[in-house]
Amino acid sequence: MQFKKTARSLANHIFEKRLAGMNKFKNMHAGESCYIFGDGPSISWVDFSKLSDKPAICCGMIPFHTDFRLLDIRYAALVEPWLFCPSWIKRESYLRELTGMSSCYREVIEQNRELNFFAHLSNSFSLEGENVFYVNNTLVGNEEVSASSLREMNLFAGSFHATLAIAFHLGFTSVYLVGFDAWTLYPAKNRRWYEKGMGEDFDASNLALDYLSILKNYMDIFTVSIGGSSKNLEAISYENLTGSKAKYRENYELMDRKYLLELAKCREYDIF
Repeated sequence: MQFKKTARSLANHIFEKRLAGMNKFKNMHAGESCYIFGDGPSISWVDFSKLSDKPAICCGMIPFHTDFRLLDIRYAALVEPWLFCPSWIKRESYLRELTGMSSCYREVIEQNRELNFFAHLSNSFSLEGENVFYVNNTLVGNEEVSASSLREMNLFAGSFHATLAIAFHLGFTSVYLVGFDAWTLYPAKNRRWYEKGMGEDFDASNLALDYLSILKNYMDIFTVSIGGSSKNLEAISYENLTGSKAKYRENYELMDRKYLLELAKCREYDIF
């Protein structure tokens, strides 16, 4: 663990200029509210047209949702290390299995120049663009991070941490999480919206309580629930928030078959 921390700190120093691109976003949305969209199965129930009234951050495969353009997405995070690198660099088999999907994601980045994309530093020599910015484990140069316990945490350990860190850096003071079923909802559900089925209940143990307790000093964080509650955040009913009832759709109704076929190459996903 100490070795990893030392390696990350060294990388932050060596690649300081590459990571400095994040500085332009500091407090860009000070005092505003936003949505953050995750890849949980509850996404299959929501109508994006009802959630277009606030600027939004997304992660994972949300850009491939057929209704993506109904949202006011300004920022997208895909912080998986080495995802865009050549296959011979990738040690994990699932990353090699997602090579086709990473190529599709490149197309999304190129075709949506108005969106800002955040990728892991390890991809910085394989993925470039005026709208691509790199992150490692922290927000280099953010004074609030340096002055709090956040400096000891990996803020980009995964999509949940990363998108909240980005919202914090942007200065949002109210955040509404949509589709973070495994991290915030009770009962928690596994799988993702682009997999078949509604997901299955499981006993979630990683609730990021320390992380959330710090961020709550800076912004109000809510989770949008289709039905249920939350153990670590205030849950807001989707119906109460939007004034409409949730309606379930299967993955083939929400994503083009071209992308489903690419995702099916990864053995971690249950697509068909």
